[in-house]
Amino acid sequence: MTSTLSYTEELFGILTDDNLYLDCVLVKPVGIADEQLRAIRVWVPKYPLTKSSVITCARQEVKSHGQKRKVAHLVFDLRGTGDSEGTMGDHNFNLDLHAIAEWAKERFGQINFGFLGTPDSENGRVHVWPLRTGSMMETYHYPATGSLLPPSVLYMSTYGSFGRSDDTLCSQLAAAGYHVYGLDPLRYLLHASANHRLSPDDLAADLQILIQMLPSRPIIVGQPLAAGLGLMWTSRVNKVAGVIAVGRAQAGLSPSHIFHNNNPYTYLLHRHVAEISPRPMALVQLTGNPLGGDEDEMATLMQSSKLPNRLEQVSALSLELLLELLTWMQRP
Repeated sequence: MTSTLSYTEELFGILTDDNLYLDCVLVKPVGIADEQLRAIRVWVPKYPLTKSSVITCARQEVKSHGQKRKVAHLVFDLRGTGDSEGTMGDHNFNLDLHAIAEWAKERFGQINFGFLGTPDSENGRVHVWPLRTGSMMETYHYPATGSLLPPSVLYMSTYGSFGRSDDTLCSQLAAAGYHVYGLDPLRYLLHASANHRLSPDDLAADLQILIQMLPSRPIIVGQPLAAGLGLMWTSRVNKVAGVIAVGRAQAGLSPSHIFHNNNPYTYLLHRHVAEISPRPMALVQLTGNPLGGDEDEMATLMQSSKLPNRLEQVSALSLELLLELLTWMQRP
């Protein structure tokens, strides 16, 4: 076991039902016993990545919140990767997830428990992009089908939860003729802020580097919480072709261990969205959804922005609406 001033790390293995050992690291706040913990969050690497791709995320979360949140983070290697047992061709990752869930139940009882991400995807190909020093971005590329010059979409899930529904939506966009690069923005943000909190200039610098590696100027799609990052990125980087911001936006820029936001005006979105024009901006409010955004926030953003802009109010973001918004953004 190793320790720092704010967290401890416990190294061990978890045995799966088919007798493979998964290499694990439990990151806990210093001085918090098992029975005092309120939640366990498990960072799931995307195959074929190892736990080294997400250990920074776990450390950053525990280090930043310390004892006040009483949340531990588990990082592990999937079977056949890193230090875990198994062969590269064995993709029975459900057995890995089952073993970890059973371990958590046995050790911690009925604790709040959840997986951050999924181990594989239907069509996405994992890429890791080096950005500024100490900063990286993990994306999932869904190549376009049936298009000679496909437009690019940078799709961001809700923080910490690029799951099956995101994977399905990205696959559907690719089938509709878009090059899609999906990402969990929280993984990027925790890596990027490991050495210092992020300024808007830091965010812009990272996106400028990423865009150089994409086949064309991307349209950004940001799900709830990630919508704020999408709007901020678009306002500061002219090479973004447009932005679709879904649900709550401002709240996604509030974590003080990630963003240098001592001055509340630094990340105040209604001070930035006017810079998006003449590129298109679409806001989508999800009615009845706690992360769907409220009318006052949406109205303020609309009033502060310039044409071309639009606001949609729906109960859920459908593929049909998303494709219609993407088509609208590409009109002259």
